[in-house]
Amino acid sequence: MSGTGGRRREVVTSDRVRIDGGLVRRPAYPWTATVHDLLRHLHAAGFVVPEPVALDTTAPASDGAAIGVETVRFVPGVSGADAWRLQATDEGLRSAARLLRQVHEATWSWTPPADAVWAFPPAADPSGTVCHGDPGPWNMVWRDGQAVGLIDWDLARPAPALDDIAYALDYLAPFRGDEDSVRWHGFDTPPDRRMRIRVFLDAYGIDPPAIVDTILARRRATADELRSLAARGVEPQRTWVAEGFLETSERHLAWSVEHRALMEPVPDKSPNGC
Repeated sequence: MSGTGGRRREVVTSDRVRIDGGLVRRPAYPWTATVHDLLRHLHAAGFVVPEPVALDTTAPASDGAAIGVETVRFVPGVSGADAWRLQATDEGLRSAARLLRQVHEATWSWTPPADAVWAFPPAADPSGTVCHGDPGPWNMVWRDGQAVGLIDWDLARPAPALDDIAYALDYLAPFRGDEDSVRWHGFDTPPDRRMRIRVFLDAYGIDPPAIVDTILARRRATADELRSLAARGVEPQRTWVAEGFLETSERHLAWSVEHRALMEPVPDKSPNGC
């Protein structure tokens, strides 16, 4: 979903999503009820997320995996393709990291329903963090150049926070070639990926080891998840796979492996590490 303000006329953003009178109607899946419970918790805590309104399992499904239609409140702000230019600034990058940290911490006080269903199996994490699962800049809501909210929570699941951090940095660093970074990611010139990783991690407040390996592993896991969703008939992933998205993903991964020195932290060669 994307937009810059409330809407009073019906807007068809795809054959699956409709925005009408401040409400968004989207396909519902077996995990949607669980996601709604999480969203109600986050909304009550003051976070900018879609507020659930209804879940209709009697409505016609739009794809083979859907079980009906969900209705949530439209979240005003910039998102989707228009968000790329906003994440390209240092302050935009920092705001994305701070938002992710705050949302992760807010999930600690949420108890999933006993019958919780997720798009993917949850991963054990002592902190109780629930990850967004798809926290690219297009799924962040931006206002005045700052990331202030998150939409499209379909892939949420309990997992270590580093799972979301690595996913976000894959796109925010980005782990892409210079041409793609300038053409698609909102940069005027090729970005300093090493610096952007450091800025994001500092703003989040974490210093994980082997971060580049972690991001590359998350990229591979993302491709596996895309295959799984497509095989289950979930849209738009099924269409993306048919249109060659996985081949593009492999190209980005190969570039990142070959040029990982651009992302790796500079070793500290001082005698005492200071």
